[in-house]
Amino acid sequence: MERNVYRCSNGQFYGDVGLWQRLESGEWSPCCWDQESGMEWVSAGDGELLSLTPVPESDLPPGLTATSTEAGVRVEPTSTKATPPGGHR
Repeated sequence: MERNVYRCSNGQFYGDVGLWQRLESGEWSPCCWDQESGMEWVSAGDGELLSLTPVPESDLPPGLTATSTEAGVRVEPTSTKATPPGGHR
């Protein structure tokens, strides 16, 4: 399964789940997509044009991780809480 992670021109990283949530909510509107490179351009609510570039998960900065879900990939903060013995928090 392909894991989609994007670096946005706003400095943030998104998984395909975050990207679709913003599109479906109307926060972003699709503008253009390059099938060969996978790059996407969206318009933010304030009219700003954002570019989304697919990147390997290894490009995620420290403190972020990509997690697979049924809906796709989420980019989330890495948990800093230690898991106690038994695996429960």
